[in-house]
Amino acid sequence: MAKKFSLVTWNIRHFKLNTTLKEKVVNHLKSMNPDVFAILEVEGADVWEYMFKEFPEHNFFITEGVETQEILVGVQYQFKCFLTQRDEFKAGLTHLRPGPFVTLQIGDEYYTLLFLHLKSLTDPVGFGLRDSMFDHVINLKKALDSIAGGVGKANFIAMGDFNTMGMEYPYDSDISTSVELKRLANRARYRKMSILPKDYDYTWTNGSGKYSNLDQVLASNHINSKEWDGKKVKVHGWNEFPEGSDEFNEFVNRISDHCALYCEIH
Repeated sequence: MAKKFSLVTWNIRHFKLNTTLKEKVVNHLKSMNPDVFAILEVEGADVWEYMFKEFPEHNFFITEGVETQEILVGVQYQFKCFLTQRDEFKAGLTHLRPGPFVTLQIGDEYYTLLFLHLKSLTDPVGFGLRDSMFDHVINLKKALDSIAGGVGKANFIAMGDFNTMGMEYPYDSDISTSVELKRLANRARYRKMSILPKDYDYTWTNGSGKYSNLDQVLASNHINSKEWDGKKVKVHGWNEFPEGSDEFNEFVNRISDHCALYCEIH
């Protein structure tokens, strides 16, 4: 089955032209050649102009708000698309990021894509805000299904830095990352969605031996996507270099502590 489009989401930590190795960011993105991509943690209006020059075959959109970190979305110009900003993912807090919501028309089909950078931290406030945002995702899928003609009908993909890091709480009441993901998967199942399996579990590192599974892709079950040995998401970044190598350290410290996620829709 032919590829309809490819997707990338990548949290480039504090992406600034004067501090980030911007040429290597561009080369990393170009190596994946995505039709649609979202860059998280963009800081500075000059990033948009730079990316526009580097990707002349893409149209660009960026979220707006008082927050310092925005989400930049690029869409290959051959696709008809419509983009809106979902402010409910700010959870009423001005400093949180909204979610860019992209509708693609592929032939006579519509695909709706939601890119997210959810609240971090393992305290009860951070966990509660993520939990509320996951409810918004599930409710949005319900609304899209209604428009599409019934439960499970909508072509919906939500992806990005979900910050699924669990919760730390006194008296042995911690919630692990795996439990947070299981809770999300159970909610998604009722809306005919699943968390797509990745070919590498961890997507974040501090560069000194600590790793976390923060970035995810959530998609409608009926959507066909390419598989690599049973996995539907490729993880690209520092995981491709030996831990502690110069390439690994440069990627983590000068480019991003997050890996990019890549998937193909067929």
